[in-house]
Amino acid sequence: MNTEPTVIKMDELIKRLFHLSKKPLLNVLNALYDDNLAETARVSYGSTEFIRDDLVKSTADMFIEVSSDKTTYRYHIEFQTTYDKNIIIRMFRYGFEKAKELLDLSDLTKPLEMEFPDPRVIFIEENEKIPDVLQLRIKIPNQEALLYQVPAFKYWLYDARQLYAQKMYLLLPLQVFKIRKYLKAKGKMDEEIYQNLLETAEEVVKTITLALAEEKITTEDAGEMHAIMINVMEYLYSKYGDYNRIDQEVKNMIKTFYDPGLVEKGRQEGRQEGSRLILLKQIKKRFGAVSRDIEEKINALELAQLEALAEKILEVTTEEELQRVIMVRH
Repeated sequence: MNTEPTVIKMDELIKRLFHLSKKPLLNVLNALYDDNLAETARVSYGSTEFIRDDLVKSTADMFIEVSSDKTTYRYHIEFQTTYDKNIIIRMFRYGFEKAKELLDLSDLTKPLEMEFPDPRVIFIEENEKIPDVLQLRIKIPNQEALLYQVPAFKYWLYDARQLYAQKMYLLLPLQVFKIRKYLKAKGKMDEEIYQNLLETAEEVVKTITLALAEEKITTEDAGEMHAIMINVMEYLYSKYGDYNRIDQEVKNMIKTFYDPGLVEKGRQEGRQEGSRLILLKQIKKRFGAVSRDIEEKINALELAQLEALAEKILEVTTEEELQRVIMVRH
C-alpha cells in the first residue's frame, strides 16, 4: 500500500478484520474466490515479510492457507485504498517469493515448478480507471509469454446489505471509509456529509448486529468491527471535520443497536424458551394434557434444569413421578 500515514493505518485496520474468527474469514474467502470452503477447514497465516538478495525488506499484506477435504488452498490478498498501477508488479514479486518458499528441490532432473498463491486485490476507494482484472505479461525471447492476472474486488460498489448478502461480514466496517473521496474533493466535512457518514455508520451497526444475532459472527468479532469502524470515523473527523460530538454520538448509536450483554441474554432466553416448548411437547405426547401446576413449575425452571429434565423425561412413566422429578429440579 502507499506510505502515507493514513494508508498505513487503514492497512493495519483491514488486517485486523482478516484476523477475526474463522467463520467470517472463510465466508469472505468463499466470496472473493468463488470457493466452497467448509467451516471445519483449518486456517493459517503465512509470513508476509521477504528479504531480497540486496537485503532490502519488502512486506505483502496477507497470505492465508486453508486446508479442507485433503486440499490446500493458498491465497494472496492485497488491500488498496487508492489505485497504484504498480500494485500488479509488487503482487507478482510477493507471489514469486511465496512460491519460492514452497519450491521442491528434491528432484533436479525435472523442471522445477513454482506454485503462486491465488491473488486478489481489494480496492476500497472509488476509481473508474481500475480494471476488473490487473494483468502483467512476462515476455522472454523465443518463449511463450506468461500472463499473470489479478482479479480486482471493487469494494466501493457494495453497500452494507450487499456485503451481508455475499456473506462478506468482516468487510462491513470499511463502509464509512468510502466517503473519503467526497471529503477530499470538498476539503472539509460539511453538515450534509456528516449526516451521510452517520447514516452509513448506523446501517453498518444494524447489519453487524443482524450478523451477530444470526450467529454469523461472534460477540468478539462484533466488538472488534465496531472499534475499527470508530477508528476510521475518528480519522475522517480529525482530518476533515471539527465535530467534537462524533465520539459520543457514534457510541450512543452503537449502544442503541448493539450491547454484548443484551445479545447474550437474548440468546440465553431464546435457548431457554426453545427447551421449555420442546419439553412441554414431550410431556403432552406421553401424558396427554399438561396440568396448569406442571406447566407453571416448568416455566419457572432455568435452562440447565430444563435440559436435565429433558434427559430424564423418557424414564418417567406416571404423572406423579413427573411431579417428583420436577420438584427435585425446581
